[in-house]
Amino acid sequence: MNLVNQKLRTAFFPAFLVCLSVSAGLFFQHKPAEAKVPVIGEVTYLRGESFRASAGSSNWLPLKVDMKLHEGDRLQTKKSARIEARLTDGSVVRLGQNTQLSLQKVVTNQKGQRKSVKAKLLLGKIWASVKKAVGAETEFSVTTDHAVAGVRGTRFETVASKTGTSVKVYSGAVLVSNKPIYAIKGHTKKKRVQVAGPQLVSKKKWKELITGAMQVVKVSSSGAMQAPAAFTMADKSQGDWEAWNAERDAQAGIHE
Repeated sequence: MNLVNQKLRTAFFPAFLVCLSVSAGLFFQHKPAEAKVPVIGEVTYLRGESFRASAGSSNWLPLKVDMKLHEGDRLQTKKSARIEARLTDGSVVRLGQNTQLSLQKVVTNQKGQRKSVKAKLLLGKIWASVKKAVGAETEFSVTTDHAVAGVRGTRFETVASKTGTSVKVYSGAVLVSNKPIYAIKGHTKKKRVQVAGPQLVSKKKWKELITGAMQVVKVSSSGAMQAPAAFTMADKSQGDWEAWNAERDAQAGIHE
C-alpha cells in the first residue's frame, strides 16, 4: 500500500508543478504594467524639515537633495524650512517656510519639451524663475484658492493665505486672474487686459490683469482684485527671503 502511495505521489507532483508554472506564467503575462509617472525635476537645495508625498498617497517622506520630483507630488515645508527644485527645462522653484504645494500637471510636446506646468499653492509662498524655452511655447501657472498667476519666462513670487493672494513680479510679466485662465467667456491667448497705473479695479469690470516687473497684484479672499502697484525689495529687517532668492538666481545664471 505504501508503495502505491509513493508511486501516486511521484506521478502527481510533477504534474502539479507543471500546472503551477503555467498558472504563474499566465498571471505574470496578464499583469498590467504600472504607469510611469513623469519626472518634473529634482531637489537642489534643502534647509530645515520638508516632506514629499506622491499623488494619492498619505505617506509623507523626508525630502533629500537630489531627490526626484514627479507629476502629482505634494511638497510641504515646516517652520524655518526652505526648498529649491530645478525643473527638467532649467526653471527653478523655491518654497518658503510653512508652505504646501501640489505639482498638479505637466504637459510636454512630442519632442519631450515642457509646454506647461500647473502647480497649486495651498498655503505659504513660492518663488518661480521660469526659463523661456527655445522653439517651444511654454507656460508655468500657480493657482491658489483666490487667483491664478500664469507666466512664460519670468521671475515672480506668489503668497497664499486665508485672507487672499499676492503676486509680486521681479522681471518679465505675469497674467493674474481671479478666475482660472481661459475659463473666462470670450477669452483667448491674444485677448488680454493691460492695466496702466495703480488704481482699484472692480471685479465686475476686470477679471485678469497683466503685471509687469517690480509690480504686485493682490486678490482678496472674496476675489476682489487691486490694480498692479509698484513695490521695492524688502530690507533685511523684514527677512532675507527676497535677497536669498536673488542670490540663488544669480548663482544659477538666471537673470532678466
